[in-house]
Amino acid sequence: MREALLIIEIGNSSTDIAVFQQDRCLECLRVPTISLASLRDIESSLNELLQRHQTIRVAGVCSVVPRLTDLFAVALKELFSMRIVGIDSTLDLPFRFEYSPRESFGPDRIALLAISAGIYPQKAVIAVDIGTAMTFDVLDSSHRYRGGMILPGIDLMAFSLHDRTARLPLVRISDSASLLGRSTESCIRSGIYWGCIKQVDGILGEIRDFLQTETGDTDVEVLMTGGNCRMVASGLSVAVTVDEHAVLKGAGMLVGMNSA
Repeated sequence: MREALLIIEIGNSSTDIAVFQQDRCLECLRVPTISLASLRDIESSLNELLQRHQTIRVAGVCSVVPRLTDLFAVALKELFSMRIVGIDSTLDLPFRFEYSPRESFGPDRIALLAISAGIYPQKAVIAVDIGTAMTFDVLDSSHRYRGGMILPGIDLMAFSLHDRTARLPLVRISDSASLLGRSTESCIRSGIYWGCIKQVDGILGEIRDFLQTETGDTDVEVLMTGGNCRMVASGLSVAVTVDEHAVLKGAGMLVGMNSA
């Protein structure tokens, strides 16, 4: 059996620290990214988990926060004596892509596309991450990258309305939002929720049409992840596969591919 791996996904809002063995998540800890301000904070977040998994010697780090990428590297190497595989575009990948500049392609997007290719080996895939930002990335059935989109996410839209106006409150968005609101709060809630649902529905439809026209792919899967993925998926008119751990799994897959 393949040895267990430590996989760390550092996002703008939250950081997941997980132990994987093959494609199975044995344990996962989620902490607010803002709480990881120092080496001591990182050591504390890692220590208890690694006490329970003392044989781990390899860690994969998938980070969109450069400052924390460096801090985690120091902690893992110096405090826990681990070898680190950073998720980036220089790794051997299970898909082909062109991007400019190539090194700017987000590690979370790389990991999500990797697991998409692994789950759907002969199908076109739309990989969607509903997080602080919403990203859409597309593989055709030969697993060639066709392009993507980056949009503001639900929480970012809510924060922007509050931050850039004098009187609009900061509202928590939920999938219980009615179509039409009868207060300022409920109008914001319905506007952001239903605006996001219709936006995602429409984009998925346009990408399906694009794939059919450009590549002849008519059998297209949608893999959705991210902190708000279940809320969005529940309102869509099309079927999607939801996996909150998809980026972690993709990072683990890439560490396995690049650790031989």
